[in-house]
Amino acid sequence: MRIGISGKGGVGKTTLSAVLARSLARRGHPVIAVDCDSDPNLAANIGVADADVAAMRPFLDQRGGARTVPAERDPQVLLDRYGHEGPDGVTLLLGARVERAGSG
Repeated sequence: MRIGISGKGGVGKTTLSAVLARSLARRGHPVIAVDCDSDPNLAANIGVADADVAAMRPFLDQRGGARTVPAERDPQVLLDRYGHEGPDGVTLLLGARVERAGSG
């Protein structure tokens, strides 16, 4: 099953995503949550510590003029390289992060 949540800012997308991810994981389902917001907060809502969030690498490379995705397309390799195991067994991937003003 794949679930995507989108909508206008401030309507609760991140909160709903965190509740769904943790609830499904607690029921034994494998859950990979991908935060593609330019101001990612899903990790905090899932319960990942701030220090762990700071150490996470986004899989979207924002260096240089063009944003690129990793050349490696094997899902397990991407999960091993960029995934972070959070509470309840949710694996979190960070799509992007604003590194400096004007880069988002």
